[in-house]
Amino acid sequence: MAALRGAKVVYHVHSLRPTGLAPRDLDEIVARHPIATGHLEVTPVHTESDLDASRQLLSQPKDFSPALPFDVYAQLRQAKWVYHVESTEFEPEDLNYVRQTLLVAGEIAAMTDGIIVDPIAFTTLAAEDVIKEIDRPFDPLRHVNIHVDRGTRPYFVHTHGMEKFGHPDFELHGVPRESLEVARKLLRHLIAAVVSGGAFQPGEETQLCGFGFKFAPSRIDDTTHFSNGSLCLCEFKLVGESPTPEMQALLTA
Repeated sequence: MAALRGAKVVYHVHSLRPTGLAPRDLDEIVARHPIATGHLEVTPVHTESDLDASRQLLSQPKDFSPALPFDVYAQLRQAKWVYHVESTEFEPEDLNYVRQTLLVAGEIAAMTDGIIVDPIAFTTLAAEDVIKEIDRPFDPLRHVNIHVDRGTRPYFVHTHGMEKFGHPDFELHGVPRESLEVARKLLRHLIAAVVSGGAFQPGEETQLCGFGFKFAPSRIDDTTHFSNGSLCLCEFKLVGESPTPEMQALLTA
C-alpha cells in the first residue's frame, strides 16, 4: 500500500451580512482549534471580483447531496462575505484535524448567520448541524458523498470527499441498476478502510465484500471532476461462496 498523501479539509462559509468579522475575531477562532502537525487558515473574501470568482467555483444545485433548494442556492450566490476555511495535515495520527476544521467553520457560521459549503464532498451545513456532528461518534460517510450519475452503460458510481483523508476518490463505471446498492456498499467499505489507515494505488489488487478487483487510473476525461484524483475499480471477480445475482451483475462493470 502507498503512503497517505497530505490530507486537506475545506469549508466555505457564505454570509449575507454586509459587515465581515474582524481579523482579530478570526485569529481567536483559529487559535481555539489547533491542529497538532498541520495548518489551518481562514481567508475572508469580500471584494466583488473575489466574490464573483467564488460564484464561478460554486457547483450547481443538482451536484449537491441532497440537491439544494433554489432559495438556499440563491443565498450562497448572494453572499457578501465568503470565508475560506482550509486545513492540511501531513502526518494524521487521528481525525482531529477534520473535527477542528469543522468547528472553525461552525463558529464562523454561527457568528455571521452563514451557510457552510463543503466543496470537496458537495454538501452544506448550518451552524447547528456542526454541534450535532461533533456530539456524535465520527462517521466518515457523513464527510464523504457517494454519487450515482446516469452514464452510458448505465450508471457511474463514485465518491467525493476522500481528499479529507489524504486519498484519491473511487469510481465505478457501467454499474447496472440492480447492482447500485452493491456498489454503494463496496465504496462504503473502501472509505472505512482508508479512514482506518489504508491506502491504495493504481495496479494494486484487493478483496472486499465478496469481490476481488483491481485499482486503475481514473477513466473520466474531466480532470476537474475530482478534487484530488480518483482510482477506478475494475477487473472484478467473485471470491465468495454465495454470490447474489446483484453481485454477479457487477462483473460486467
